[in-house]
Amino acid sequence: MGKLGNQKLHVQRGPIVIESFPGIGGVASITGRYIIDFFNLKPMVDLDIRAMPPVTVVKKHRPVPTITVYGGKLPNGTKLAVIRSELPAPENAIREVASEIVKWAESAKASLLLSPQGMVVESDETEHKEVAVYGTASGEVGMNMLRIAGIEMLEEGYVTGIPGLLLHEGMKNNLNTIALLTETSDNQRDTAAAALMVHAVDRLCLKYDLDCGPICDVAVQIETRESKIKREAKSDKMRSLVSMYR
Repeated sequence: MGKLGNQKLHVQRGPIVIESFPGIGGVASITGRYIIDFFNLKPMVDLDIRAMPPVTVVKKHRPVPTITVYGGKLPNGTKLAVIRSELPAPENAIREVASEIVKWAESAKASLLLSPQGMVVESDETEHKEVAVYGTASGEVGMNMLRIAGIEMLEEGYVTGIPGLLLHEGMKNNLNTIALLTETSDNQRDTAAAALMVHAVDRLCLKYDLDCGPICDVAVQIETRESKIKREAKSDKMRSLVSMYR
């Protein structure tokens, strides 16, 4: 379980708002769902964004809202809201979705708007390196939060999709906005990357010493083991092909 320990309580002036629209590797969805469940956040309001697909999601025989804001308080009194969507935003709707997220965060007088997402990084498949979480912010307040949390800054590159547009809107509207990005796969749910993201979000703003428990440890082990198996299988296949043509 999470614990406060002996750390000094820090109460935000406005709520922390986390968007968790489905994206690459399922990182945002898993992170948002974990935080909602861990802190027992409750549904506050449904967001009706017209640009979203005309689809009704059904769960346990009942229709559920496509986009719901879950809210509550951390043990130190900080207000927390997670904007969770059952569906990803269509490419042609991303700009409107980002704009509506910012409008809601501003109406809630958010002290921080956070977008945790996965990103695909092209690299040599045989190269094994530690996966990291990178951060960038709309202004100096967010940059300082990243420094204090020890999160590596994204020095150069592109931030696409909802996180990129939220950063832009944050700069325009003087809203403290941070995007956290972690390397992941484009075609499968990456629980290990989500576990890393949960810990990064905790260090950045929740300050609760979150422990994802054995599930996260196992997830990291599984991802590492599967990567090793794939590398070895690829190597064995190459050796077999070489022997066939000798």
